[in-house]
Amino acid sequence: MLTITNLDLKTNEFILQNASYTFETGTIYGIVARNGMGKTTLFRAINNLKKYSGTITFDNRPVTKARQDIFYFESENWLNPSLSGIDHLKFVQQAWHSTIPIDTVINYWKMQDYVKHPIKTYSLGMKQKLLIALYQLSDAKYLIMDEISNGLDESSRQMLHDLMTTFKSQGKLVLVSSHYKEDLTKVCDHLVTFDNKQLVSET
Repeated sequence: MLTITNLDLKTNEFILQNASYTFETGTIYGIVARNGMGKTTLFRAINNLKKYSGTITFDNRPVTKARQDIFYFESENWLNPSLSGIDHLKFVQQAWHSTIPIDTVINYWKMQDYVKHPIKTYSLGMKQKLLIALYQLSDAKYLIMDEISNGLDESSRQMLHDLMTTFKSQGKLVLVSSHYKEDLTKVCDHLVTFDNKQLVSET
């Protein structure tokens, strides 16, 4: 369970004020808001990368005590352009003590032809597939995905949705953002939006 209590979060002005929300495991939540409305800022706060006041806990633990259970990779800009896809996969497998074979995610996303090449040679779609593969490989309980379907074609988006459904069946909590509401409605159990500086369920 991810619990947000009395959260104040601001950039130049308040995005959320005294906001509370509980996200249950075994559930897919979609955060829907226009670009610039605060989705990424919220995800940064949840991961202790942005200052806030209030309380954010994972199974009653602060993020500092729950790192191993959380996976968040903000965007393809976090990838090291000089390293290869396989380098990133090996790092995540070791850092999250994952028992999932690297070949499993490489084969799922059909990355065999380029996974050993440096990231600087990748297209946006290739980078996004690698990002999703990192989530898959981490086997973390809490998967926080920011605009994860960017750059994916229709077939790859369906593969992502299938994967998210698998994560749900494994008891994981998937928190995914998008400014494309129709993309989230297909796969999410609940849609959450920003309304009057609160987190509010649409469904």
